[in-house]
Amino acid sequence: MTQHFHRGILFYHEAAGQGNIYKELGQVTENLTQLCDELTIKLSKEEGQIRSYCKTLAADTNEQAYDVIFILGGDGTLNELINGVVENNLQIPIGVLPGGTFNDFTKTLNISQKPMQASQDLLASQIKSFDVLDVNGTYALNFAGIGLMVQNAENVESNQKELLGKFSYIFSTIKTVANPEIYQYNLTADNETYSGETSMILIANGQHVGGSRIPLEDLSPNDGKMNIFIFDKQNFSIINDFFKVKDSMNWNEISDSIQHISCETATLSTDPSAKLDIDGEILFETPVEIKILRDQVKLLHVDLNNE
Repeated sequence: MTQHFHRGILFYHEAAGQGNIYKELGQVTENLTQLCDELTIKLSKEEGQIRSYCKTLAADTNEQAYDVIFILGGDGTLNELINGVVENNLQIPIGVLPGGTFNDFTKTLNISQKPMQASQDLLASQIKSFDVLDVNGTYALNFAGIGLMVQNAENVESNQKELLGKFSYIFSTIKTVANPEIYQYNLTADNETYSGETSMILIANGQHVGGSRIPLEDLSPNDGKMNIFIFDKQNFSIINDFFKVKDSMNWNEISDSIQHISCETATLSTDPSAKLDIDGEILFETPVEIKILRDQVKLLHVDLNNE
């Protein structure tokens, strides 16, 4: 059954989209207006505007307030919206349209990677609640991580990313793997302690990171658990090992170089301090406290089992 809403708002960024943003806006709004009676389109000119607008929405007691939010943007833009929604306790469904390099969480939502097709997918979507990660009071829908992934992101120059897209990350990975930084880590996960040396720690809620599917068959973004992957000293064989499909019952039995931990709360410290990547945004350094918050956001999701 097709969802229907009274008033919707579509946030977009001028850098979003995979072609002419204004042409894509026209294409997606044609479908979105089938989902809601009224649609407001709002340009996000700079970082922080969407988050600020969420605070305004939370203070609006108007009976005609928005009952659905759409966003056309990349992972960073989506992260800003998620933070605005969660910190203001906005119980408004969100429809995500891909407008970045990887658009990782749209894959988890079973949404197409092209904005026009994604807007068509939303016509057959359902509302579903999803967990978020609370990382030192900042919220992440998809992941947080230290080490190689941060080095990789910092190695990608902004103009190179614009020109080469996903290929820029491939080039950067080759450079970073050749000289990874090694950290001494101390991790407490649900009262169990772990320590050692690592080149990367990934804390995942979503099923995709960096454009690729995390190969954990039973990983779910709405089961009240985060999934932590601790990588040994990095090399290409470990990367290959990570992308072999496993399930949580046998991961640690067949993977010697990447440890998997499922938990609800965690604390992480490193020596030296490590920068933290949170849904593509490098915001602060270790130590960090992380917890999973259940059913914090409502997203439009396509259920492939009901097609």
